[in-house]
Amino acid sequence: MRDEEKTREELIDELRELKKRLVDPAASTPGQRGPDDASRLDPRHRAVTEDQRLVSRLLPDGTLTFVSEAYCRYFGKAREELVGRPFLPLVPEADRDRLRAHIGSLGPANPIGILEHRVLGRGGQARWHLRVDQVLLDEHGEVAEVESVARDITDQRQTRAELRKRDATVRAFFESAAEGIVGVDRDGRIVLANPRLESMFGYRREELLGQSVELLVPDRSRPVHSRHRADYFARPRTRPMGLGLSLTGRRKDGAEFPIEVSLSFIPDEGGGVGMAFVTDISERVAQERQSRHVEKLAALGSLAAGIAHEINNPIGIILSRIELMLMDVGDQGASGQPVADLEVLHRQARRLARIAQGLLSFGRQHQRERQPVDLTEVVEDTLLLTAKQLSRDGIHVVTALDAGLPRLWGDATALEQVLMNLLLNARDAMPGGGTLRIETGPALDQPGAIRLVVADTGVGMAPEVRARIAEPFFTTKPTGTGLGLSVSYTIVREHGGTVHAESDPGRGTTFTLTFPVQSEPSAG
Repeated sequence: MRDEEKTREELIDELRELKKRLVDPAASTPGQRGPDDASRLDPRHRAVTEDQRLVSRLLPDGTLTFVSEAYCRYFGKAREELVGRPFLPLVPEADRDRLRAHIGSLGPANPIGILEHRVLGRGGQARWHLRVDQVLLDEHGEVAEVESVARDITDQRQTRAELRKRDATVRAFFESAAEGIVGVDRDGRIVLANPRLESMFGYRREELLGQSVELLVPDRSRPVHSRHRADYFARPRTRPMGLGLSLTGRRKDGAEFPIEVSLSFIPDEGGGVGMAFVTDISERVAQERQSRHVEKLAALGSLAAGIAHEINNPIGIILSRIELMLMDVGDQGASGQPVADLEVLHRQARRLARIAQGLLSFGRQHQRERQPVDLTEVVEDTLLLTAKQLSRDGIHVVTALDAGLPRLWGDATALEQVLMNLLLNARDAMPGGGTLRIETGPALDQPGAIRLVVADTGVGMAPEVRARIAEPFFTTKPTGTGLGLSVSYTIVREHGGTVHAESDPGRGTTFTLTFPVQSEPSAG
């Protein structure tokens, strides 16, 4: 029972007890039963009334006929200053009509009433009262007096207001928190879930409440999670969950994602509620993975450049010797197997030279020559070199180029190399022809950045292939080196940009390159 309801019930009980002990059946009229001072009560009655905190009686017109000692002390007035005078001056003007209406509503059909209102206590200070009134009827069944027991509830009201404010604050935090919050009872049933948790896991709140919290973890982890949950309720404390472990959440659609969880505990008579604060760390994990990948690429690039540099000169000598030998046998009019063997060696040596050149490009560490670059102009220049070849291969090129883009600070030749590689990859992905879409424009989700989009309608890539396209030496082409996209990613990264690839089997591939718009770096 709430404190307010308890107070009301106690006041009603006090009023009934007071009436039972004070009402004299032989004195049923106001004149007969209404003492105007304590001396008219016998000792037993006087003890009862003086023990009550705030007891009073008044006529239907509001005139007081009796007040207890506690009532006098509360208002700081003598009994003779109160009895025989109207009660309403003790009430602030704003509450008088409401109190008058309350008293007027009492009668034989409505003998008991309860009201909260303000009074002017000692020194004129406004305080809150909860009063319970009961009518006393005369021999004609009319209201003779109204008997009242009241309590000061100012502190209770302030406490309730503070609790409501605190509850509203907690509720606002709960509803707007950036973390997903879930409350779980001792049996593992979800009793609380905030909007962020709903969006994170893809469930509506009504779908979660009452369900086992193991609904939110992968099937393989549920038995272990259930044991850990039971251990936590046996020894609840605030702590991170799964310290040193990789935690995984499971969405409604079955997708899994990495999470971090902090635990807290709210004790109650029902065994307590365990609170879990869940953070989706997918973006952070992806960034960490990308950072590790970049570090590996940098290390591998240094190694590759060193190897390529060491073998580049021998390859050049070998190529020169083979070409001289081919010229000699040509001058001699030779043919047959020796010439065919030399041609095979020449082709493979040239392929090895291309690989070495790719390694040098991949591992290139020197600062490229930078100047203001018009990204749209880079696209147009590259298309001049590739348009005829793409057309012969049955590929229709559609462009949407922004001529007013701000310039980026970079190396136009290197960016042409990136675009050329993307165009050739798109061509290879559409062996039967298709559509190639190229766009330039501002990056709407990144103020101060521009973007280049290259999208094809080719065969697309499976997720496991898409995840490895930036790895050096990874290729799905029989004659590919696996360095084209690795070099392209490196060049884009050197320009402070990012590469985002979207692809599904049979639905084509879209590469989005984003570059910051930068001014020329200051010297020194």
